[in-house]
Amino acid sequence: MPHSIPLFYRLFFLYFDPLICLSGIYLSFFDQHTFIQNGVPSALSGSITSSAEILPLAAYFMRSVGSYSVSIFALQILLLHQFKDAPNGLNVKIWRTLQFAILLIDLGLMYSVFEASPIEFLDVGGWSSGDWTNNGILGVVIVLRTAFLLGIGGVEKV
Repeated sequence: MPHSIPLFYRLFFLYFDPLICLSGIYLSFFDQHTFIQNGVPSALSGSITSSAEILPLAAYFMRSVGSYSVSIFALQILLLHQFKDAPNGLNVKIWRTLQFAILLIDLGLMYSVFEASPIEFLDVGGWSSGDWTNNGILGVVIVLRTAFLLGIGGVEKV
């Protein structure tokens, strides 16, 4: 049976995207300083130079984000792998539903970055390496999810 989800999307959503999520989980729980340096806009994180400077409230919220990410990771691994070859377009429907839900999270994250400092967000030339890591990965993932949802690249219409 030919796959109704093109190989590129299968590889990205089954393997690479969960690894991105898993790295965020690891940072949220075990390396919060790196999480702040690479995942928080420099307008908010610039003054934090060590793990000792992370306030308990910030650490709590990072672990909370990590906990939600564990759920997303589980859905990516369990649901997408379970239905990767489902018949009659069921796999496309399930994949689209999950990718739409995760796209909403990604858009919320991007909006949060923008709201932290709109001027800094729009000044791409002034981005730190951490900004490039976070915003770059997030931007690429948003484009790929949107393309998948729009059926670009050979995704079957169901």
